[in-house]
Amino acid sequence: MTSRTTDRKGKSKELKSLTNELQNEIAAFTLPNSLPCSEIEFPVAPRRRPRANWDEILEESEEKYQEIEEYEDSKKGRPQLSPFLSTECNYLKEKVFVHLQPALEETLQKAQIWEALKQQKCFFNGIDHIAQLLWNNNPKYPDRKEHNLHIFNMPWVRELLKTYPRPYYPKSWLWPEDYAATVIQKTVRQYFVQREDEVQEMRNFWRKLEVERAIPEIQGNPLLSKKFAASQN
Repeated sequence: MTSRTTDRKGKSKELKSLTNELQNEIAAFTLPNSLPCSEIEFPVAPRRRPRANWDEILEESEEKYQEIEEYEDSKKGRPQLSPFLSTECNYLKEKVFVHLQPALEETLQKAQIWEALKQQKCFFNGIDHIAQLLWNNNPKYPDRKEHNLHIFNMPWVRELLKTYPRPYYPKSWLWPEDYAATVIQKTVRQYFVQREDEVQEMRNFWRKLEVERAIPEIQGNPLLSKKFAASQN
């Protein structure tokens, strides 16, 4: 008990000494005549933290995601393919459609003049006109532009018509619209079905089997098998 009382008396004496020192310091403190603003610490009122908006968070995340995608696309770039590695799509865009598109536009203009889109029986044939434009405007043969031959005056067309003459009336004149629509739909569906990977694999299998049956020496002759594989590719 005596030890506890002595501890309390010691703590009370320390507190009294500290309070006396603080009072003496406060009494001795005097404000200076001039004080720069940089040394004055003004009280700052605490601001309320704004709540998070979900729409803003989503917009910021989308912007960051787009920046990442643009950076990846810029790093990837489009490699310049050699002519041996060029795909069929690149060949069509750079070699075929450059000459085919203006021919199609001119053919549509001629079809509007002849009213081929309104009348079933029309003298104008769009396929013949496209073939005529492509043959006369072939960039490999610039001399053909000077002559500008009609399709039935071309020598190769005359030779082809001798062996395969055309019927007197074309099918567009004989077929009704319903039957023509069914034929077009059938061919389009057939094309989309045949371009599937499974169907292509099956067709290649049967084609290879027919060749092996027709040429039995192909299995034992590596040169014939390589030639067949190259023709398939």
